[in-house]
Amino acid sequence: MTVEQFFTRYAALSMGEDERALAAMYAPSFFVAGPKGSMTFANDAAFLDYLVRVRGFNREHGMSSVSPVAVREKALSPLHVLAQVRWSARFEKTGARAIEFEIAYLMERAGESWHVLGYVTERDQEEEMRALGLL
Repeated sequence: MTVEQFFTRYAALSMGEDERALAAMYAPSFFVAGPKGSMTFANDAAFLDYLVRVRGFNREHGMSSVSPVAVREKALSPLHVLAQVRWSARFEKTGARAIEFEIAYLMERAGESWHVLGYVTERDQEEEMRALGLL
């Protein structure tokens, strides 16, 4: 599976009902970083609960789709890639207008696929949604 195919599947799973399949796309532990700092997480039952809450939050606020529109990757080692993903999200309130944002992912080869080791986002999702009138 290519990195681009990975993120296309990731987007489909993030809009679906199978949080276990989405969690399987992450390493056993991973980091998340953004403008408010960083944290590490275990890929465990608490993470599955978190994914359910995120899905509910997104639906509650009218997210109707998300998809990768551009994936740039840089090989870091035979097993690792830095992927810069430009996402496009649509919400009921924005209609046909897509909201785009970028996230950088550190990826590790996992058999024929990949795992997310961590990601860094430049902007805070809730602040951006508030600025757009989505919250």
